Amino acid sequence: MAMPTTGLPALLTLGRAIFHRLANLRRAAGPSLRHIDLFSITLAEKGAPAGVLDTRSVDLKPGMKEWLSTGFMIDEGQEMTLFTGGDVSVSRLVDIRLGPKAVLWFRIGRDGPMSKIVNVNQSIKAERQGELLLALSPPGGWLNEAGDFNPSVVWRGATGCIRVMAVKWAKGAELGLTALLPPDRTGLTKNAVLQHRYPRHVPEGWKYLWSLGEGEIYMPGSGPGHISCHTDRDVGILQIPADFPLDATTQLSWKWCATLLPSALREDIQPTHDYLSIAVEFDNGLDLTYMWSSELPVDTIFQCPLPWWIDRETHWVIRSNPHQLGSWLPEDRNILSDYARAIGGAAPARIVKIWLIANSLFQRGEGKCDYSDILLRNRERQLAIK
Repeated sequence: MAMPTTGLPALLTLGRAIFHRLANLRRAAGPSLRHIDLFSITLAEKGAPAGVLDTRSVDLKPGMKEWLSTGFMIDEGQEMTLFTGGDVSVSRLVDIRLGPKAVLWFRIGRDGPMSKIVNVNQSIKAERQGELLLALSPPGGWLNEAGDFNPSVVWRGATGCIRVMAVKWAKGAELGLTALLPPDRTGLTKNAVLQHRYPRHVPEGWKYLWSLGEGEIYMPGSGPGHISCHTDRDVGILQIPADFPLDATTQLSWKWCATLLPSALREDIQPTHDYLSIAVEFDNGLDLTYMWSSELPVDTIFQCPLPWWIDRETHWVIRSNPHQLGSWLPEDRNILSDYARAIGGAAPARIVKIWLIANSLFQRGEGKCDYSDILLRNRERQLAIK
């Protein structure tokens, strides 16, 4: 089995990441707390003619162990918009700060389904009556899909604050946001209008990994089997069931066109583990990801450096030439052979899912990639992934 990167390579990459922090090369994680404060003034002055029924501002800090009751009630069918700002700092050394898109979750009623916000300003139509509840959880930090906090997940040394301004509309988000657009100078309303009018829906049959939450990273491309990806200071894993036998003839083929990589540094340590990849999940719970790298040589294999993934995920660099960015490239991998080389041990019997992975959380960058013609095949059958 591949091992995590340690020693001098890890130290050199860490040093370069610290230099990026000192040189102030990273963007903010999202709107600031000050943005929300300025927006609240606009709401107080212009909210009534814009059709604002009610507002509620709350602050959330890392280390929460239960959902926060906001006292903000909403009826089924009503629309509200969540305006958010601030961030959670998890490492001052390398300036890792997580914005609302990474950590903020909401639900309506204590037994209502939980969702992560997909944009720093998001409009929601209530599917049930109840109270708005909010929570902060690090990526992958939940115990289960019911929204129970995992006691083993600890925000070690995390600081910061996420501020949420909830706005309930009398005649819907579209009319309310449009009315607030001219007087708002923070840019929050403009972002909210764009998110409301042009949401990014996932391709049919695909679903975000629940523990990381939904997002607006992936959307259907220009034709069947074409998927576009744009990650911006967030993370998401898109999955689709793909039950397929694993034998010596099993191949995974696809085409991809990466135009922007989310990391300029090698991606094999946690502070710089921002990347784009396609992965196969096996029936033993392990997964193997084929990734683009900005610096690592082709055929570099390493174990995921994230502590909550290290025991299940292996990375294999198959592209790293910057001159190939912007070009459609075909790939064809023998999965059983790759499994034996990268993971080893007893081989699983089946492939169960195909994943698309995009992470730009740690360095707060952007990544863009398109995928098409994803296909599983062996000597007896083939399965087109669309």
